[in-house]
Amino acid sequence: MQRKFVYLAILLVIALTSWIYWNSNDEFNNTLVFLKRKNYIIKDVQIKPSNFSCKSQLFLVIIVTSYVGHVELRSAHRRAMPSDMLRQMNASRVFLLAQIPETEKFITQSAIKDESNEFGDILQGTFTENYRNLTYKHLMGLQWASINCDKTKFILKVDDDTVFNLEKTYELLKTLDHTSNFFMGYMLNNTEPKRSRENKWYVTWHEYSRTEYPPYLSGWYYITTPGVAATVSDEAIYHPYFWIDDIFVTGILTEALGIKLRQLPDNYWLEYYELLECCLNDMIKKSIKCDYVIGPNGGRNNLIVEFNNAVRNCISWQNCTTRTDVQNLNKVCVAYKQRTIFSDGGKAEVQYIKL
Repeated sequence: MQRKFVYLAILLVIALTSWIYWNSNDEFNNTLVFLKRKNYIIKDVQIKPSNFSCKSQLFLVIIVTSYVGHVELRSAHRRAMPSDMLRQMNASRVFLLAQIPETEKFITQSAIKDESNEFGDILQGTFTENYRNLTYKHLMGLQWASINCDKTKFILKVDDDTVFNLEKTYELLKTLDHTSNFFMGYMLNNTEPKRSRENKWYVTWHEYSRTEYPPYLSGWYYITTPGVAATVSDEAIYHPYFWIDDIFVTGILTEALGIKLRQLPDNYWLEYYELLECCLNDMIKKSIKCDYVIGPNGGRNNLIVEFNNAVRNCISWQNCTTRTDVQNLNKVCVAYKQRTIFSDGGKAEVQYIKL
C-alpha cells in the first residue's frame, strides 16, 4: 500500500511539473499555435497560381488583397496592367482570395476556378472571407511570395480597391536598395484604438491592451522585400492574432523586429477619392499632369483603368503641363474637415472652385 502511495505521489508530481511547464513555456505553446496557423495559411490553399513563375529573378511581385466576389475589380486591375505589360517590366501579380462565405449569393467556387484557369493569378486560402480574417489573407500573401519568389527584388502589396500607376511605381522602385530591410508606404503615427462599439474599427482591451498603436503603414499600398516579408511572417509565431491586418503586420510585428518604416515621397498619395477624381478630370479636360501615384477608387471599379489610361496619354501625347501652386488640388477641388483613414468623425465637404 505504501509503495502504491509513493508511485501515485511520483505520478502526481510528474503531472504537476508537466502542467506547469506547459502553461509557463510560452514560446513552446506559441510555436505549436504557429505551426497550426502556418499550415492553415500556406499548405491548405484551395487554388494556387498556375502561370506564376519565379524560376528567374523577377523585379517585382504584386500581391493584391481581393474579396472573392470582386470579379469586376480584378478585371479592372488586369485591364489597367495587362500581363504583357507585367512581363515587359519583369513583374507578376497574384490576387489573394479566401473561401466564399455562406451569405454571398453572386459568386460560385466554379466561377473562381474558371477565373483561375483563364488567368492563372489566383491564390485562394481555405479560410472564409471575413473582415476579421484579413490578417490570415495578408500573411498568406507575404509568406507565399517570400517562399516561392525569394529571389525577387520587391514585393508590392495593394488592396483591390486601390488605384495606382505601375509605371511611376516602377520608377520609384528603381531608386531603392532592395537589399535593405524596409517597409515603405503611407505611415500612420499616434493612432489610438477605437473603443466605441459603434465604430467599424472597434477593438476591445482584451484584443489590444495598449492605448496607442505603434507606427504602421496603410495596407492600401506598401513596398517590401521577400526577405523582410519572410522575417515578419515568422515573427507572427510569438504574437496573438490581431484582426486589423495592416496594424498587425506592418506595425506590431515590425516594431517587435525593430524594422524601421519608411514614408513614401511627398505628393505620392491621395487619401481621398474626390481628390483623385479631380486629378483625373484635370488630366483629361485641362491637360494638367497628375503626379500622384495612389488613391482610393471610391467604389468606382473602373477608375484604375481610367486613371492609368489618362496618365499614359499624358506621357505619350506630351501635351500635359505641370500643376502650379495656384492649381493645388486641396485649394481648387475639395476641402475636408477632420477625416483620416481610420477616423470615425467628419464628413467630406466638397467645394468645387473654378480656376
